[in-house]
Amino acid sequence: MSLTLTAEQGDLRDVVRRLLDEHAPRERLRAFVDGADGADEVGGRDELWSLLCRAELTGIGLPVSSGGTGSGRAELGLVLEEFGRGLVPSPYLASVALAGGALALLGDRTAAAEVLPAIAAGETLAAFAAALPGAAGAPAHGPDGLTGSVPAVVDGMLADIMLVEAVNREGAAEYHLVEADAPGLGRTPLVAVDPTRPVARLTFDSVPSRRIDPPDPGRAQGRIAAHAAFVLAAEQLGGLLHCVESTLEYAAIRVQFGRVIGSFQAVKHRLADMFTAGELATSLVREAARAADEDPEAFADAAHAAHAFCSRRFVEAARDAIQLHGGIGFTWEHDAHLYYKRAHVTRNLLGGPTVHERLVGERLLGAPSATRWQSTSDGPTI
Repeated sequence: MSLTLTAEQGDLRDVVRRLLDEHAPRERLRAFVDGADGADEVGGRDELWSLLCRAELTGIGLPVSSGGTGSGRAELGLVLEEFGRGLVPSPYLASVALAGGALALLGDRTAAAEVLPAIAAGETLAAFAAALPGAAGAPAHGPDGLTGSVPAVVDGMLADIMLVEAVNREGAAEYHLVEADAPGLGRTPLVAVDPTRPVARLTFDSVPSRRIDPPDPGRAQGRIAAHAAFVLAAEQLGGLLHCVESTLEYAAIRVQFGRVIGSFQAVKHRLADMFTAGELATSLVREAARAADEDPEAFADAAHAAHAFCSRRFVEAARDAIQLHGGIGFTWEHDAHLYYKRAHVTRNLLGGPTVHERLVGERLLGAPSATRWQSTSDGPTI
């Protein structure tokens, strides 16, 4: 993949966009935001999810041997970009991109053969449970099972199965599959900053689990961290581009003092900055997608750089979108504030941009770095 989409990739993006425009309109988003208790009907196994399954979009990015389409991460990124553009309430990010993608990367063929086909078919909803930066730590795995907690898991209440990042007695990372009905597992829905995406707190009290055995445990955590950074950057890119496009469109029609506001020099400068940020973010995400499929050794740096950049610029674009829309942009009836909240949550979901900038810097300088997401001054925001 180059920075320019192929004809097939352009077709995929257009198909997903039309499907979401038709079956995930703003009315659906507002229904979810205004009544989040209906998550099972809106944003879960609803009509949209059935359509995604029938279109085989739930198999994007997963291997053919496990029921997926065999397409690369570039295609997965394009799908997530469209979900981010529309703030679509859906377990797609949690189940297919994060949990499904991480399980495929772990390389445990037995576990993948048993679990991934159901995820790829959309029959099983999965969630990826990794402790947030600033939390006490990942759940511990001992003789009695998993013990501890994960403070915030995207779509944790909807999931049928959880892929849990834990630590063993030696302090090394392990990955475990936990069924939703496992004894000792507690799930508590949380009130989130971003009302378009449900999160839950998971607690583990000697919970039985199935340990995943990757062929290369030492590299597994870093590979999963880079993958998570990429898929979140792709979703952030969609939201960023929506803020840019909707603000450019509004500035071309809103008249004040007898002139469209886009003709004012101060507004022009801010619009130019927004547009430039969107172009740079697109280039970084496209480069990460290219590296994922063509240059795996360069993927981690490209993915962390893309997520760090998108984390900062999405927040700025969402803020500028509110301000340049004027009075209407500050109202509950306008969607700009929803993008602003999504931007802030996704900025800190994997530790904040400083963590990812540090990872890239240390790799470039050849300095040792931990692949564990660490707490920074950005602070976790859910």
